[in-house]
Amino acid sequence: MSSLRTEICVVGAGYAGLSTALHAAKRGYDVAIIEATRPGAGASGRNGGQVLPGFAADPAAMIAEFGETRARALWQISLRGLDKVRALAGNACDIRDHVAVVAATKADLPRLARQAALRRDVFGDDATAILDADAFKRALPGLAGHGALIDKRAFSIDPVKYVAALVGQAKSAGAALYERRPAIGISRENGKWHVATAKGDVIADRVVLAANVDLPGLEAGTERLLAPVRTFMLETAPLAKFPAWATGAAYDTSKALRYMRRTADGRLQFGAGGWPGRGNPPLAETWLRRALHKALPDLARAKIARAWSGLVDVTTDGMPRFADREGLIHLVGFCGHGVALTTLAGQIVADAIEGEDADFRRFAGLPQTPTWPTSFGQAAQLILGRAAPV
Repeated sequence: MSSLRTEICVVGAGYAGLSTALHAAKRGYDVAIIEATRPGAGASGRNGGQVLPGFAADPAAMIAEFGETRARALWQISLRGLDKVRALAGNACDIRDHVAVVAATKADLPRLARQAALRRDVFGDDATAILDADAFKRALPGLAGHGALIDKRAFSIDPVKYVAALVGQAKSAGAALYERRPAIGISRENGKWHVATAKGDVIADRVVLAANVDLPGLEAGTERLLAPVRTFMLETAPLAKFPAWATGAAYDTSKALRYMRRTADGRLQFGAGGWPGRGNPPLAETWLRRALHKALPDLARAKIARAWSGLVDVTTDGMPRFADREGLIHLVGFCGHGVALTTLAGQIVADAIEGEDADFRRFAGLPQTPTWPTSFGQAAQLILGRAAPV
């Protein structure tokens, strides 16, 4: 087995890894990406495709925890993530503008209105509109709810096509991609990092660990930063008639955290929930069917073409964590907001390698309280719960 030498080794070919490789290669670095299976095999290839501003943490909670100035700066960084995704996706990833945040109960609507006011008055983000119950029924028939916040800055995207777009751009920039080459260990020797694989070591000046929920086996200590949560999704067969709401995407404020989008070929993709830990609970597809019935009663009998589940990583406060130890960089905890945040994280890492590390340090310095989910509802709330804008 022969070793591979490179300046930057990126572990994981999801959005974070591919974006890091793309932006570092554009800056002239020699970059190798090693991926255990195939690009997008993890959360990047099986998510709901919603590209959202902010974080899983509720804006009010961010202000309480970090202070208004720091929270505002973090929010503005997140908006750059949306712009970055649009720029990299181009016209090839089925972008649909706007995301509706549906009030699952009557009490949720005034909380959505307060969030919209906070975003406008504190964060300077006025790209929201509130629909009361009557306006909601007229604008979004078929969706069960008591009103909605329309996020005009947010959008949805085909996650698999976006992976392919990033792969193509990273390769075009000069990054090398090695599939089916899982990392099995990391060591430091003679001032270089050695990433062990079954096909030989990758020797690099810097290593970027972008495998998220699979990191704890590679770097000691990351298990304190995140917890695995299993989410569930299904996709219908093409629908003869699609509901009027489906010009964009939607999610609701329920503890089950139901979210949905229309595909380019007229299918509904629907997801919900979060099961704490790595296990796959029994009857998950039956539960998901019931969640679909509650959110979209008219589609309860739609034919299901496929269903799947997988892990995402969450942090206790809904905020991502970055760290750099002598050139060993890790990116974790995107908490269901990863499409925009992981994409931007790649640029932030490339900037930090060049010495422009202000944004990197904002995430590296966030405090952490290790209290992990022990129930289905707590897990769902950590994904969008304090997470959800309620």
